[in-house]
Amino acid sequence: MLQKFALAFKTKTIEFFADEDEEDDDAAVDLDAVPEEVITGQRVVVLKPDPPAQPNPDALVSSLFIGFSSFRAAYLQLQTAHSPFDLEAIRAADCAAVSHLHRLYELKRAFLTNPQSQNANPTLPLSAHLDAQVQENQSLLRTFETVVNRMQADIDRKDVESAELKQRLLESEAENDRLERRLERACCPPEEKVESLLTVGVFNSVLKDSCRVAHRFVRALVDLLKNSGWNLELVANSIYPDVCYAKSGHCRYAILSYICLAMFDSFGLDGYGCEGNEICSNSEDYEFRRRNSLRKFIEHSTLDPLELINGDPNSDFARFCDSKYKNIINSGLQSSLLGNSDHCTSIIGNLRLSNPLYELFVNMASSMWMLHKLAWAYDPIVEIFQIGRGADFSMVYMESVCQISFDKNSVCMNSRPKVGFTVVPGFRVGRTVIQCWVYLDRMKKIF
Repeated sequence: MLQKFALAFKTKTIEFFADEDEEDDDAAVDLDAVPEEVITGQRVVVLKPDPPAQPNPDALVSSLFIGFSSFRAAYLQLQTAHSPFDLEAIRAADCAAVSHLHRLYELKRAFLTNPQSQNANPTLPLSAHLDAQVQENQSLLRTFETVVNRMQADIDRKDVESAELKQRLLESEAENDRLERRLERACCPPEEKVESLLTVGVFNSVLKDSCRVAHRFVRALVDLLKNSGWNLELVANSIYPDVCYAKSGHCRYAILSYICLAMFDSFGLDGYGCEGNEICSNSEDYEFRRRNSLRKFIEHSTLDPLELINGDPNSDFARFCDSKYKNIINSGLQSSLLGNSDHCTSIIGNLRLSNPLYELFVNMASSMWMLHKLAWAYDPIVEIFQIGRGADFSMVYMESVCQISFDKNSVCMNSRPKVGFTVVPGFRVGRTVIQCWVYLDRMKKIF
């Protein structure tokens, strides 16, 4: 079409500048045979057809980026539509993702052909460079919008959880306040409740628990001495010489007596051998110490003694344990019974976790500590007593650790058994006497 137009334009130009008297047949001469030099003083314009369209690399890259961005946005929307589940959104996102994949496939198929080939598709579906950037940015915005929506949903969920936790915190604080008030009432109960708690039966029950724990400690100590090759009869004789035991196994009562009397030493003092070893005379100070002792008794009864001594080595209870252990083992048993044995010193010389007697001793000390705090909560304070060796046996103040049978000659002579030693001291709770445990000299056990 363009070639025909150029030929027609050229013909009209020649005719315009030809002589007017030229023959009509000369005008029919082939225009191609006429040389261009005959057109003098004029400029000839030749129109040529446009070259075939070539692929644009910038448009290709832009199309690829927009395809990838659009697919990523569609895929992210597809994931978001699953939580919460939205069927329509899933279908729309799926169709969008498939369409973007199809467009990427078309780009790949079109540009895998030879760009120089004349058969290349000149109508390749490529967007302009700026349009591609706009579409890519729109895809990124959709992606960011999806991410923001997901994060906003997470924020809303966290807000709900935070509100629930705040409500639970308020409930916990209210419960803690209630328990704190209850604990305060328990630690400082009214006067009538204090008097109802401080009975002879309560003190006697705590005393029996302390004696049971002391028995367990002495049993472990006796086993340790046996395994170390010690003669228990010699050990008992070193504690209480010239005592006639009814059975050879009764010599362990001497060790039990030594441990119990050492643990109850300074029991009648407020500091229990650790601090404040005096008896107050001021009435206000006395009442304060009564209530303070009861509070410490209640608090200590709810704690684990092992955790207490390990958690706070400088507490009053920890110092009490250390003081009593040094008095019993280091200055007592170790010097008089164990001598300078390095082996025994390394095993039981110090109150530490590696000591096989550690746990049993701490539990025994804890029971004695509680008994002392309870004794000082009474009005008047519980008194402690023990029977000296050689005293006549009295069923009012004493209880034998073993049942006895009297010899006929002794009955005829109206003589009573003699006390060999006190095993566990006795107590006076008001007007009531809790008998002390004694071992009687020259006695026989009833089978």
